Amino acid sequence: MSVERATDLLSRATCVVLDFDGPVARLFAGGHEGKESVAGRIAEELLDIAASHRLEVDEVRGCTDPHAIFSRYAERAAHRGESEAWGAAAAEMQGVLAAWEVKSAEHAEPTPGATEFMKAWAGAGRRLAVASNNHPDAIKRYLERESLSKYFAPSSVIGRNEGDAALMKPNPWALNEVMRDSAAGVAAHLMIGDSATDWQAANAVGMPFIGFHRKPEKRMALSRGGAVPVLDSMQVLADAANGLSAQVR
Repeated sequence: MSVERATDLLSRATCVVLDFDGPVARLFAGGHEGKESVAGRIAEELLDIAASHRLEVDEVRGCTDPHAIFSRYAERAAHRGESEAWGAAAAEMQGVLAAWEVKSAEHAEPTPGATEFMKAWAGAGRRLAVASNNHPDAIKRYLERESLSKYFAPSSVIGRNEGDAALMKPNPWALNEVMRDSAAGVAAHLMIGDSATDWQAANAVGMPFIGFHRKPEKRMALSRGGAVPVLDSMQVLADAANGLSAQVR
């Protein structure tokens, strides 16, 4: 049922908004370490920064998700009345995380079916966009590396706002930025994401959403009791987009 629902949603959209790490590529999967070990190493570095500022937070102790750690400290830094130490810690984390993301973009592994989907979707005369919590330079470097930049308008690749990390998803800022230059309404857009924060951002603006994840337990978490179609392969969307592209030809 998810495949049929996802294909139907795709057929109604004029612009697909992709999360980057997951639906497009596995950012930390390349090189000599697996994604989990690279992400875990980054997370350790961020937690070490917190410890150096004597600002350890129990809820992220032992966390292996760098973005979850960084966003927590960015939120605290944004709160009025907090000490300047929170801002200093968040800024240091931002620099470390950005450096890792840009470096990892050189070795990121394409998600099977994603490149084919993007080419077919663009071939059908429809728009592509990215709305991600990753650093924009990392996203752009990957798209350039894979010769995919030509399928995206410069204003449609939205990464983490360096000036205000509190705007990371689930805040819908990135989606609103994508729609700013679009003549189409929100219903003509479709987001494809692999996390609860993606779904929450899309839901906040009323944007149709398709979940994707390789891991069964992550798909279960995304399914929201069956309210959201969730796929285990981007190839499903590539096949559907190829059908649309064939109609254009």
